[in-house]
Amino acid sequence: MGYPGGKNGAGVYQAIINQMPPHEVYIEPFLGGGAIMRNKRPARLNIGLDRDCAAISQTMADLANSNDAPGPIAENDDGGFRFIEGDAISFLQTYDFTGGELVYCDPPYMHDTRKVVDLYQFEMTDEEHGELLNTLRQLPCMVMVSGYHTGFYEERLHDWHTIQFPAMTRSGQQATEWLWMNFAPPVELHDYRFLG
Repeated sequence: MGYPGGKNGAGVYQAIINQMPPHEVYIEPFLGGGAIMRNKRPARLNIGLDRDCAAISQTMADLANSNDAPGPIAENDDGGFRFIEGDAISFLQTYDFTGGELVYCDPPYMHDTRKVVDLYQFEMTDEEHGELLNTLRQLPCMVMVSGYHTGFYEERLHDWHTIQFPAMTRSGQQATEWLWMNFAPPVELHDYRFLG
């Protein structure tokens, strides 16, 4: 499934997965095309969330049809996958974190970083980006955030570890993806399949 801002591009999902330390619960609150969830080694519990029910349905279908489908799709905490149609910020503010989670956020990129501002069915205002970043900074677990560089993110995540890597836009232009992390570079990975 081609999804605006999707991470299916060569080297993109690999670069992100190669920064993920071991974790028990994986949470992707802006599921979109689900490239990271579909390509990473599953955690004990994997939660995908999006306001777009079509994105959730497509990711569920892609997982179910995969030759190496990573276990049953489940609606409980005993393992597998849970998919929720809903608002990411509200979910993150109310989820009962235990510390063993990894949250990977790939929100709609800020409008001032892209040429097309109505790319997604559900866009985010600058105020919503601010609320998201404030929420993420308070989570008692590992957090990763994708985006293009902005002063807005740089100021609010100034003390987070970052990496940059090349990616292609939908129009075929080269862009630089940024990945902000609230943890030091990992010495152990959750998934070693994409090293090299």
